[in-house]
Amino acid sequence: MTPRQCTDTARFVLTSSPKALPAIRAFGIALSAVLWSQAGAAAPTFERVLDKPCRALALDREPYVAALGDDAVTVTDKRGTHEEPLPDALRGPGLDVGVFFGRDYRVRIAGTAHVKTGDEVRYYRSLPGGLKPALDELGPLGARGGPGLLALLGTADPEIVCRTGQSCLIKTIQGWAKASAPAGLERVGLSLGSGWAIAGQSFFHLKKDWQPVSAVGPWNKAEDAFVRGEHVCVVERAASKLHHYDGSAWRSSAAPVAGPRSVWGSSDSMWVAGDGGAAHLAGDAFQKVSGMTRVAQVLGRSSQDVWLCTDTGVYRSR
Repeated sequence: MTPRQCTDTARFVLTSSPKALPAIRAFGIALSAVLWSQAGAAAPTFERVLDKPCRALALDREPYVAALGDDAVTVTDKRGTHEEPLPDALRGPGLDVGVFFGRDYRVRIAGTAHVKTGDEVRYYRSLPGGLKPALDELGPLGARGGPGLLALLGTADPEIVCRTGQSCLIKTIQGWAKASAPAGLERVGLSLGSGWAIAGQSFFHLKKDWQPVSAVGPWNKAEDAFVRGEHVCVVERAASKLHHYDGSAWRSSAAPVAGPRSVWGSSDSMWVAGDGGAAHLAGDAFQKVSGMTRVAQVLGRSSQDVWLCTDTGVYRSR
């Protein structure tokens, strides 16, 4: 049997100045100095659905799930659940890769390998013979070697593929479009249909090209982000902080979990996860999940179907 995770009954209530409350309610996160106090409430419960370590997760419509481990990627699709062994190029330290479903619902693993000679691109596709290099899928960005690859793939528009210092390809059902690759590009993502990117302390929205927000971010190194309209939340692992942009300025607060690494949200909720576990934000309050640590990634199909990728396995909300 898979263990069920008990939940913390603590509720974290955000308190701030009255002037900040409208923006807090608009995005669901504190804008200035925050005090965390406890009031009784229960967070969602989780059940472990995979008992192998997970370092990245892909989630699409039912039944599609893929969990990237150290030696294999575990895939659930219409055929059931099966493992695909990783080639040597996708094993070991120094890898910054993600796992994704392509529009054909076959798994892709894409990102960067940090090797002694520099950064190298990694792009593999699930084929009948296993995971194979498929750089030809990337067109002009498919050259071997460096610089590294930044990718956000999936069945939702847009897909984003970038080579740092070169260019980005933006793919929709209408085809490919070309965009610039901002200097120092570190992360690309998609939130509620909005593409975004982080380069150093600059945050960009994807329009026809990358459009920076007017204010420079206060973080030293960002890990992940979530966008809702003109509001942005960036998590910083080293400082255990959340950074919120309200459309005109950045403000920072303590994260609800130590070492935040991942943030995911829907139209009515937001999750923050990292070294210290996971916490769910609904309205103005964070609810922390107990018994959970070292979460590499949080994803969801909806606010009622949330998944956590951890070093002890994959967990799904009940």
